[in-house]
Amino acid sequence: MSLETVSIMNFRNLASVRIELDPKSNFFLGANGSGKTSLLEAFYFLSSARSFTTNNRYSFIMEGKEECVVRGEIKKDFQLSRVGVSRSRSGVLEIRIDGEKIGRASELALSLPTILLGPDSIGLLIGSPARRRRFMNWGTFHVEPLFKEVWERANRCLKQRNSALQLKVQDRDELASWTDGLIKNSLKIDEYRAHYIKNLSPLFAKVLERISGLKHVELRYFRGWEEKSHLNEVFDRNSEIDSKRGYTSSGFHRAELKIYIRGRPVTEICSRGELKSLVWALKLAQGQVLLREKVPNENKPIFLVDDLGAEFDEQHRRKIQEYLHETGHQTIITAIDHFALSRFTETTSGKLFHVERGKIRN
Repeated sequence: MSLETVSIMNFRNLASVRIELDPKSNFFLGANGSGKTSLLEAFYFLSSARSFTTNNRYSFIMEGKEECVVRGEIKKDFQLSRVGVSRSRSGVLEIRIDGEKIGRASELALSLPTILLGPDSIGLLIGSPARRRRFMNWGTFHVEPLFKEVWERANRCLKQRNSALQLKVQDRDELASWTDGLIKNSLKIDEYRAHYIKNLSPLFAKVLERISGLKHVELRYFRGWEEKSHLNEVFDRNSEIDSKRGYTSSGFHRAELKIYIRGRPVTEICSRGELKSLVWALKLAQGQVLLREKVPNENKPIFLVDDLGAEFDEQHRRKIQEYLHETGHQTIITAIDHFALSRFTETTSGKLFHVERGKIRN
């Protein structure tokens, strides 16, 4: 699978852009403020219907315009599939796949999975547990067909249970019903996540050693309640606490993922550069899990790499570039100068683009 063409209209400073991509390697050079990150943001928007830089629903629409539109053609098994996403200032989101209007962004993510690597990626380790849960959920969603359905049921049960707790609902049967549903679906999500992390861990260790030399690394998954307790017992034990607080204190929504080296948390012992390597290795390994888990001809993720030269020194850049080339993923990489990409462009065929004030040229 590869993204063949992308058309962008009124997305930040990209007024009207059409790009024909190489199925493997694509390099975009430009000064700071030229539109490189906006370009990657548009690619990400096409794959997820949201931005990776802001939660504002329309701040990425070009000033003075009422909507932005990003369209793409995906080549898969010698057939073209067309996707398109638009967002208006009034908040209207429209997603189309092969002309059919789609109601859920998750369908878009299945058609065009992307993995983003950039200056803010380190937040995966030093940010809130919610970011690490999103990381686990994204990977699990793409390899476990039933995850989406279970995830939606679990969130509905959690929302209804919390509402009942906040409203001090006296109907014990109603609260018990949502609790039972939450327990059942939390256990299933835990099963899916644990399986995913089990498959991710050895690949992560191999990638990390290759790109950084770090060894003796361990991923530890925490399911969101005491490891040696049954979840129904945890809910019984915490019922009074949950009632006083008005929210559910244990379950799938409290899960955590941590990394240790020789038994110590990496956030306590690793330098910022080493933490970057850990995050990049996690995401590179995530792409490999999809390749291993998916049946032949299924989608494989596209890597969006923002400002590679700002993240690593020449040695680390070379190792990452070699890895990306060998694994065969389509990559879209930005940099401010040729130096950051010199090793890659010397040994890799692909397309080189220049970005200048929102304009793209070969």
